[in-house]
Amino acid sequence: MNDDLDIQDDVSPRYSSEEIVRLLRIEVGEVLAFAAAIARRTGLGLSEMAALEHLQHSHGGLTPTELGRRLSLSSGAITALVDRLERSGHVQRRPNPADRRSSVVLPVSEGLEEAGRHLVPVAAELFEMTAELTDEQRATVGKYLEAATEILRRHARG
Repeated sequence: MNDDLDIQDDVSPRYSSEEIVRLLRIEVGEVLAFAAAIARRTGLGLSEMAALEHLQHSHGGLTPTELGRRLSLSSGAITALVDRLERSGHVQRRPNPADRRSSVVLPVSEGLEEAGRHLVPVAAELFEMTAELTDEQRATVGKYLEAATEILRRHARG
């Protein structure tokens, strides 16, 4: 366990709002460090990893414009990023069925497998930890994470 967390083994710990926000800040930092480690292990940059994350959860892919907006990248930067991902075999471009003038960027399953090999053990540990929570605890954690995610999303997109 991280010494910064200073988690107590109390049956029912009480956390102040400040402590919860502090823990969230630590968690965000650890997520960024984890993303950097996975990027290093897979030979990708953080922007490429972020793009693959967005594409993996999109249904039917994203246009380069949509992907650029999600990553806060200019059209030139997103074009270069998609070109790199396409050359490395992580994505493919297809004609946009809704607009012949544009393309859709889709993840290639083989390109996601390498990152997946690093993510599966972490996901398994998180599922195991979450399974130990009561229904009420999961509801509280879920509600908080949804709200915190929306706040971060809103501020990230301006």
